[in-house]
Amino acid sequence: MNILEERIERLEKETERLRAREDICNLMAHYEVMHNQKNMRFHPMDFAMDTPDVSVQIADSDPCVGPDAVRRLFCATYDDMDEEEYRGVMLVHYLTTPFLEVAGDAKTARGVWWSPGIETVKRKPDARPESVWCFGAYANDFIIENGKWKIWHMRWISHVKCPYAEGWADQRTFYVRKTGHSDHASKLHNPYSQDFVQEALPMGPLPYETWDEEEWYLRAER
Repeated sequence: MNILEERIERLEKETERLRAREDICNLMAHYEVMHNQKNMRFHPMDFAMDTPDVSVQIADSDPCVGPDAVRRLFCATYDDMDEEEYRGVMLVHYLTTPFLEVAGDAKTARGVWWSPGIETVKRKPDARPESVWCFGAYANDFIIENGKWKIWHMRWISHVKCPYAEGWADQRTFYVRKTGHSDHASKLHNPYSQDFVQEALPMGPLPYETWDEEEWYLRAER
């Protein structure tokens, strides 16, 4: 009987982890569907806002850490825009190649998605819209909060962001964000350059049993 109970327990845990993969993929899909100028302010619903160290880091920006910082990033930036500022702006990002690992204890998870995107941006409110390529990847941690999977730590790694008319081989520094640039170069900021060999970042997560502070997305493949 003990052997049978152990098998049932193991199967239940495996079923829970498989269900978690589907829930997390749906969570990321919801985030991406809402990732446009009209709905950006609703992003906090997808994050672990009851968890003190919830965070978002975008390319070379400093991390936004804590519920208030995440809320400011997604809400204050876009709630302040009026309809004229929205006019002609477009954000369309896709999710590809999901690479997920749910912890053995099924309490946390790690995931990578490659994300090609197209944007129409304005560098200033009254500027002419510009067509932009925006390719990168997510390297995220997830956690169960109030019985639901939520985004815990979001990391956006930039691979290419450049004007459509120029192409990435000739790209200039393009990020102009209200979130600002960090004075300390992020290990995750990995844009294309003619001057160096681009790192293979982020790396995919490896199987793990329970949460630790490992920077799994920076590891070297062996």
